[in-house]
Amino acid sequence: MSIFYVTTAKWYVIYTYPNYEKKVRNMFSQLDITCFLPVHKVTRKWSDRKKTVEIPLFPNYIFVYADDKTKYQALNVYGVSRYVSSNGSPVTISENEIDIIKKMIVVPGMTVEQHIEAGDLVEITDGAFNGLKGIVFKKSSKSRFAVKIHGINQFVSIEVNLSSIRKYGSKL
Repeated sequence: MSIFYVTTAKWYVIYTYPNYEKKVRNMFSQLDITCFLPVHKVTRKWSDRKKTVEIPLFPNYIFVYADDKTKYQALNVYGVSRYVSSNGSPVTISENEIDIIKKMIVVPGMTVEQHIEAGDLVEITDGAFNGLKGIVFKKSSKSRFAVKIHGINQFVSIEVNLSSIRKYGSKL
Protein backbone atom coordinates (compact mmCIF):
# COMPACT_ATOMS: atom_id res chain seq x y z
CA MET A 1 0.00 0.00 0.00
CA SER A 2 1.43 3.34 -1.05
CA ILE A 3 0.81 6.54 0.82
CA PHE A 4 0.86 9.77 -1.14
CA TYR A 5 1.33 13.07 0.55
CA VAL A 6 -0.13 16.12 -1.09
CA THR A 7 1.92 19.18 -0.32
CA THR A 8 0.26 22.54 0.01
CA ALA A 9 3.60 24.32 -0.19
CA LYS A 10 3.99 27.17 -2.63
CA TRP A 11 6.60 29.81 -3.40
CA TYR A 12 5.88 33.03 -1.53
CA VAL A 13 7.59 36.41 -1.63
CA ILE A 14 8.96 37.81 1.62
CA TYR A 15 9.95 41.43 2.14
CA THR A 16 13.02 41.79 4.39
CA TYR A 17 14.59 44.58 6.35
CA PRO A 18 17.08 46.55 4.23
CA ASN A 19 20.30 44.57 3.61
CA TYR A 20 19.00 41.52 5.52
CA GLU A 21 18.39 39.24 2.54
CA LYS A 22 21.52 37.10 3.07
CA LYS A 23 21.04 36.96 6.84
CA VAL A 24 17.43 35.79 6.36
CA ARG A 25 18.59 33.19 3.81
CA ASN A 26 21.16 31.87 6.30
CA MET A 27 18.57 31.68 9.09
CA PHE A 28 16.15 29.85 6.78
CA SER A 29 18.92 27.39 5.97
CA GLN A 30 19.52 26.73 9.68
CA LEU A 31 15.78 26.13 10.15
CA ASP A 32 15.57 23.85 7.07
CA ILE A 33 13.22 26.26 5.32
CA THR A 34 13.58 26.09 1.54
CA CYS A 35 14.25 29.51 0.08
CA PHE A 36 15.73 31.16 -2.96
CA LEU A 37 17.70 34.39 -2.95
CA PRO A 38 18.76 35.28 -6.49
CA VAL A 39 22.04 37.22 -6.51
CA HIS A 40 24.26 38.69 -9.17
CA LYS A 41 27.82 39.94 -9.20
CA VAL A 42 28.58 43.63 -9.53
CA THR A 43 31.79 45.57 -9.30
CA ARG A 44 31.72 48.25 -6.61
CA LYS A 45 34.20 51.07 -6.73
CA TRP A 46 35.49 52.88 -3.68
CA SER A 47 38.07 55.64 -3.61
CA ASP A 48 40.87 53.16 -2.88
CA ARG A 49 39.77 49.92 -4.57
CA LYS A 50 37.37 47.95 -6.73
CA LYS A 51 35.70 44.79 -5.56
CA THR A 52 33.28 42.31 -7.13
CA VAL A 53 30.45 41.54 -4.72
CA GLU A 54 27.28 39.47 -4.84
CA ILE A 55 24.15 41.49 -4.25
CA PRO A 56 20.50 40.45 -4.25
CA LEU A 57 18.89 40.66 -7.65
CA PHE A 58 15.72 42.01 -6.03
CA PRO A 59 16.73 44.12 -3.01
CA ASN A 60 14.64 43.40 0.11
CA TYR A 61 12.99 40.31 -1.41
CA ILE A 62 13.52 36.59 -0.85
CA PHE A 63 11.41 33.67 -2.07
CA VAL A 64 10.35 30.97 0.38
CA TYR A 65 8.81 27.58 -0.39
CA ALA A 66 6.36 27.05 2.42
CA ASP A 67 3.21 25.34 3.61
CA ASP A 68 1.00 26.95 6.29
CA LYS A 69 3.22 25.84 9.19
CA THR A 70 6.44 26.96 7.50
CA LYS A 71 4.87 30.28 6.45
CA TYR A 72 4.31 31.12 10.10
CA GLN A 73 7.80 29.90 11.09
CA ALA A 74 9.44 32.01 8.34
CA LEU A 75 7.57 35.12 9.43
CA ASN A 76 9.16 34.84 12.88
CA VAL A 77 12.75 35.01 11.59
CA TYR A 78 14.50 38.24 12.53
CA GLY A 79 14.95 40.34 9.42
CA VAL A 80 11.66 39.28 7.85
CA SER A 81 9.28 42.21 7.61
CA ARG A 82 6.22 40.65 5.99
CA TYR A 83 4.85 38.61 3.14
CA VAL A 84 4.23 40.58 -0.02
CA SER A 85 0.48 40.51 -0.48
CA SER A 86 -2.20 41.50 -2.92
CA ASN A 87 -5.82 41.97 -1.90
CA GLY A 88 -4.97 40.73 1.59
CA SER A 89 -3.44 37.42 0.47
CA PRO A 90 0.26 36.55 0.23
CA VAL A 91 1.56 36.67 -3.33
CA THR A 92 2.65 33.31 -4.77
CA ILE A 93 5.21 32.72 -7.51
CA SER A 94 4.94 29.74 -9.83
CA GLU A 95 7.64 27.08 -9.94
CA ASN A 96 8.11 28.02 -13.60
CA GLU A 97 8.90 31.67 -12.70
CA ILE A 98 11.42 30.52 -10.08
CA ASP A 99 13.06 28.26 -12.69
CA ILE A 100 13.23 31.14 -15.18
CA ILE A 101 14.95 33.37 -12.62
CA LYS A 102 17.43 30.57 -11.80
CA LYS A 103 18.28 30.17 -15.49
CA MET A 104 18.58 33.90 -16.15
CA ILE A 105 20.88 34.78 -13.23
CA VAL A 106 23.72 32.74 -14.74
CA VAL A 107 23.62 34.73 -18.01
CA PRO A 108 26.35 37.41 -18.13
CA GLY A 109 25.00 40.94 -18.39
CA MET A 110 21.58 40.09 -16.99
CA THR A 111 19.97 43.03 -15.17
CA VAL A 112 16.68 43.80 -13.48
CA GLU A 113 14.77 46.47 -15.31
CA GLN A 114 13.15 48.85 -12.88
CA HIS A 115 9.93 50.54 -13.77
CA ILE A 116 11.10 54.10 -13.33
CA GLU A 117 9.11 56.93 -14.86
CA ALA A 118 9.39 60.68 -15.05
CA GLY A 119 8.43 62.18 -11.70
CA ASP A 120 9.64 59.23 -9.59
CA LEU A 121 11.65 60.01 -6.47
CA VAL A 122 14.96 58.16 -6.76
CA GLU A 123 18.35 57.73 -5.12
CA ILE A 124 21.62 57.27 -6.98
CA THR A 125 23.19 53.94 -5.95
CA ASP A 126 26.76 54.27 -7.22
CA GLY A 127 29.40 56.63 -8.50
CA ALA A 128 30.30 60.13 -7.39
CA PHE A 129 26.68 60.98 -6.52
CA ASN A 130 25.99 57.79 -4.53
CA GLY A 131 23.23 58.46 -1.96
CA LEU A 132 21.96 61.64 -3.61
CA LYS A 133 18.15 61.79 -3.77
CA GLY A 134 16.15 63.57 -6.42
CA ILE A 135 13.59 63.28 -9.21
CA VAL A 136 13.78 61.56 -12.61
CA PHE A 137 12.53 63.36 -15.68
CA LYS A 138 12.92 62.85 -19.42
CA LYS A 139 14.39 65.32 -21.86
CA SER A 140 15.10 64.46 -25.49
CA SER A 141 14.47 60.71 -24.84
CA LYS A 142 17.25 60.57 -22.19
CA SER A 143 16.73 60.05 -18.47
CA ARG A 144 17.86 62.89 -16.28
CA PHE A 145 18.23 63.15 -12.53
CA ALA A 146 17.31 66.46 -10.94
CA VAL A 147 17.82 67.99 -7.53
CA LYS A 148 15.67 70.93 -6.52
CA ILE A 149 17.36 73.94 -4.96
CA HIS A 150 14.43 75.02 -2.79
CA GLY A 151 15.70 78.50 -1.92
CA ILE A 152 15.56 79.66 -5.51
CA ASN A 153 12.98 77.14 -6.78
CA GLN A 154 15.35 75.86 -9.48
CA PHE A 155 16.55 72.40 -10.51
CA VAL A 156 20.00 71.19 -11.48
CA SER A 157 20.15 67.97 -13.46
CA ILE A 158 22.50 65.36 -14.87
CA GLU A 159 22.04 62.48 -17.30
CA VAL A 160 21.83 59.13 -15.48
CA ASN A 161 21.93 55.47 -16.31
CA LEU A 162 18.74 53.86 -15.00
CA SER A 163 20.79 50.97 -13.58
CA SER A 164 22.43 53.46 -11.19
CA ILE A 165 19.24 54.63 -9.51
CA ARG A 166 16.50 53.11 -7.39
CA LYS A 167 13.08 54.36 -6.36
CA TYR A 168 12.70 55.46 -2.78
CA GLY A 169 9.29 57.12 -2.77
CA SER A 170 6.17 57.80 -4.72
CA LYS A 171 5.78 60.33 -7.48
CA LEU A 172 5.57 64.04 -6.86
